[in-house]
This record gives sequence, C-alpha cells and structure tokens, in this order.
Amino acid sequence: MYRIGLGYDVHPLKEGTKGLYIGGVKVSDSVYLSGHSDGDVLCHSIVDAILGASSMGNIGTWFPENDRNLGRRSLEFLEVLGEEIKGVWEIMNIDSVIVIESVRLSGVVEEIEKGIAGALGIGASVVSVKPKSGNGSVGSFAQAQAVCLLRKVG
Repeated sequence: MYRIGLGYDVHPLKEGTKGLYIGGVKVSDSVYLSGHSDGDVLCHSIVDAILGASSMGNIGTWFPENDRNLGRRSLEFLEVLGEEIKGVWEIMNIDSVIVIESVRLSGVVEEIEKGIAGALGIGASVVSVKPKSGNGSVGSFAQAQAVCLLRKVG
C-alpha cells in the first residue's frame, strides 16, 4: 500500500540574531522565522506531509506549543517521526518547495537535503528541496510545501 501526504507551513520573518533555520541548516544571522519552535517552515511542512501520509495527525498534535517545544529545533521533529514510522512505513520520496525572498538558498540545498535525510534515517537521493525567491511577491515571510510518498512495510 502506498500513501501520499501534503504539508504546508508559513512563518513571518523578523529581524534579529536568533538565527534563521531552513531544513535544519542555519542560513542567516540577521533574520529569523518567528514561531514557537525555531520556525523552520521546511521541516514543519515535511512533518505534516509524513503525518498526513501515515494518517497520524498533524504537527500541532505531535509537537504542541508547550515548554518542551519552545525554541526546539524542528529537525528534531523529523528525527522523532523517522523513529516512529520505522518498520511500519518506508519513505519513498519527499518533494518540497521553500519560498523565501530575503535569503538565497541555492548554495545550501544539498546540505539541507542531507540534513533532512539524516534526521529521517533515509538516503539523501529520496529528498528534493527546491528554493524559490517569490520574485518580489513574498514580503517578510517564508512558506514551504512538501509532499511525501510512503510505502507500507510488510
């Protein structure tokens, strides 16, 4: 059995030195994504895509806005899910788009893909990240969409 899931997330960009994380990779020291965790929209969209494909709920159910998740790195969310689905579901493919205007990601795409794959315990060739600038339409936020194809194990 195969299942597909879709994930989406958006967070506002703020000026400050907390650090901007996309796919677990720090890509800026001058802006950050405002959110309860680190605001990593790419990880959040992938989390929801995996949860949707596996009919296991959503990111708010698994990682609620509480003290434990305050400022938490979103790459850890992927690690938790990778362990949770291990032996039950196999990730066949993750395809994602990240739209952010103020930071160029083309030089770090491979690092982002490897980090996401490592957190999930899968090969980097299964993960695709496509950065887009928005061509002046995005403003002061970042958004990401992801799809995930799972195959039932056994």
